[in-house]
Amino acid sequence: MSRRRRTNDAEELVEMLSWVFSRVPPWVCIPVALIGLFLIPAWMTPQLKTPGVQPVMEMFGWFFGALWAMVWLAGGFGGWRLRRQRAAFLRQNIDIAWLNSLSWQEFERMVAEVYRQKGFQVEERGGGGSDGGIDLILTGNGQRTLVQCKRWRRFKVGVKPVRELNGVRDGEGAQRGILITSGIFTNEALRWAEGKPLELIDGAQCAGMLRQFQQAVGGGTTEMPRHARHDIATPSRPVCPVCGSAMVLKRAKRGANAGKEFWGCSQWPSTKCPGIINL
Repeated sequence: MSRRRRTNDAEELVEMLSWVFSRVPPWVCIPVALIGLFLIPAWMTPQLKTPGVQPVMEMFGWFFGALWAMVWLAGGFGGWRLRRQRAAFLRQNIDIAWLNSLSWQEFERMVAEVYRQKGFQVEERGGGGSDGGIDLILTGNGQRTLVQCKRWRRFKVGVKPVRELNGVRDGEGAQRGILITSGIFTNEALRWAEGKPLELIDGAQCAGMLRQFQQAVGGGTTEMPRHARHDIATPSRPVCPVCGSAMVLKRAKRGANAGKEFWGCSQWPSTKCPGIINL
């Protein structure tokens, strides 16, 4: 699932233009495109009938006029689509089921937007294979953080991906590592990450972060600058109401709730603690 890096100036320009056109009414783009299409050739074509010069200038005029028109038409369509996507996102009831309905590309894109709103500079790196599958690189607060996204519906994330992420983090000299999934982590993975510069975010916590992001975007105005900083925190795991231990996200294997997630005591089954909290 590797992807090219979004680090060059052209991609930054496209991202900026998308944001700009999302604030331009679509009906404005068509007349502006048509005006430029005909006005630019008229302005560039010299009035002097110089042999050999006028046809060349006229050709360049039509070229730049057509380029202007295409930018405005494509930008208008892109801005209209971006507004529709934003409005649809603001209407979503974000839960684990919604997370699991996303493609892996959409899941990574949403995670990247959350960290941008938190004030980080985000490089969408993409990955897979021997590099540990690093998808995002966060820069901010004097730290460099590697993020790996796993949109897994049917499998628990075990200790192996956690070890690999920590090895890549150490090899690249990053201060922190974040492993975020739409699913759940095994108890072994959670225990192994304790005391290390790693953060494991499961599906319930990820959904909570996205709900905060949804409120940040739509709470005041949908015209808020994309990179404005907002306090989007990682929701903490609840504490067992029976024994006070940390709880972990689990999935029911049988019964009427088979396949559904719930918070269960991390001490089960060693102490047979029955503590459960529904999502």
